[in-house]
Amino acid sequence: MDSGDADAPDSAPHPARAIEGGDAPEQTDHTPDERDEQIAEHVRYRLSVEASYRAAEARSSWTEAAPVLRAEWEAHKQRYPHREQQPAATLPDGSWQGDGNRRLSPEQNAEAAKCAANLRDEAIQRIGPAMERVEAADPDRRLAGRAHMLKGEDRLKEKMADELRAPGVTVRQALDKIADGVRFTLEYSSERYAKGVLADVDRIKAEGFQLIRLKNLWNADQYKGVNSQWRAPETGTRCEIQFHTAESLAAKELTHGAYERARSKSSSPEEVRELEDFQRRANAPLVTPPGTDRIRNFPE
Repeated sequence: MDSGDADAPDSAPHPARAIEGGDAPEQTDHTPDERDEQIAEHVRYRLSVEASYRAAEARSSWTEAAPVLRAEWEAHKQRYPHREQQPAATLPDGSWQGDGNRRLSPEQNAEAAKCAANLRDEAIQRIGPAMERVEAADPDRRLAGRAHMLKGEDRLKEKMADELRAPGVTVRQALDKIADGVRFTLEYSSERYAKGVLADVDRIKAEGFQLIRLKNLWNADQYKGVNSQWRAPETGTRCEIQFHTAESLAAKELTHGAYERARSKSSSPEEVRELEDFQRRANAPLVTPPGTDRIRNFPE
């Protein structure tokens, strides 16, 4: 033994004793809160992966089905050629005449034109900018179809003419019964759909809009998505806001003509059955985004 070993103090801890005794570093156990957070993080990761798989499935399913469905729709239109719609026009006496023998008196037509102009101004100056602020709050989804924000004046007059057939209804009251004179669509990825819809409903409310009705139609067979109706702040003007994935929006656009024909008095019962069946088949490939069960109807 050399001199260095001889001079070493007896009190120096032996490595083995240090491990066995109280000098070893304490092992850190996770607290209950930390364990709960780890579990929650694992659940979030698993749900994220599942959502990604479902989104990929939705895109693949629709991409495969869409060309066949478009061809079927073109074949249907050839099999059931519809008559040309009668063009709407203001007549020399100031009255208005539209498709399906719809008519407005000169006084009704003048007021309807004024209502349509006021609606357009409000949509451009107030409602549209409010929806653009909602869109700016989340860059991961978009306002789709802005060019179709407003229903055309003649289409508005057609709907008003239908409502005015009831006794005692004014032009203004007829306009108030039209839910989609101003309309918007918000489009989301499938992964973020449910969370995005819930957040945007709150954002729209924060802009001062009053929710009239919200329908979660993901369990429906002829149309899938969420439809809502609102009243604009101050004026109470009605507007419609739809919430879609890219695939459900594509299905809605593809089947819109079928929807309109099915409601037309000129369509035979046989054609209506085919139209409804086409709408069902067009929506069948759509995969319901995760979490849509959290989007509750209003009123329930």
